[in-house]
Amino acid sequence: METNFQKNVKRSNQTGFTLVEVLVVISIIGALAGIMVPTIKGAMEAGKKAKAKGEENAIVAAVKAYKQEYGRWPGSVTATSDTTFKDADSESLLSALSGTNNTLVENPKSLRLLEGASAAGTMKDPWGTQYLVVVDTDESNSMTYLGKTISMSVLAVSFGKDMKQDATPGSGDDVFSTDLK
Repeated sequence: METNFQKNVKRSNQTGFTLVEVLVVISIIGALAGIMVPTIKGAMEAGKKAKAKGEENAIVAAVKAYKQEYGRWPGSVTATSDTTFKDADSESLLSALSGTNNTLVENPKSLRLLEGASAAGTMKDPWGTQYLVVVDTDESNSMTYLGKTISMSVLAVSFGKDMKQDATPGSGDDVFSTDLK
């Protein structure tokens, strides 16, 4: 006959983590989250700026394509100096570039030179404001923006996160279609 001998050992059948282990893991996760949140916010803002710059470049290209097609700048029929398209004027310009005719900027062939703007001409930047577009309609090869003379034919501007035009170019968060030097 076979006899089994067992030592009288008390075993704990409980499994799991101790309170200290759980607190250590929670504190590590909290520290990582604290490091990541500002980084993610910065990346999101950089992404919005890149999107605005890309849309501005598309607007500039569309205005130049308009000039190429019709032999004149949009709005130049009535212009005596450079034309700044903002608010309703900007909507009219973007509407015309999207292939919709209107009274301020004519697009007789209804060419779709710009993707992304609605038929009503609304094309908002990532922060929700309408783009500002400045065109050298007087063909002087320079324009003035906020008191600064710039050698270019078309400039598109987003007012950035604060949704307000900066006092001087490059002093705030405005995003420009090109570097203003």
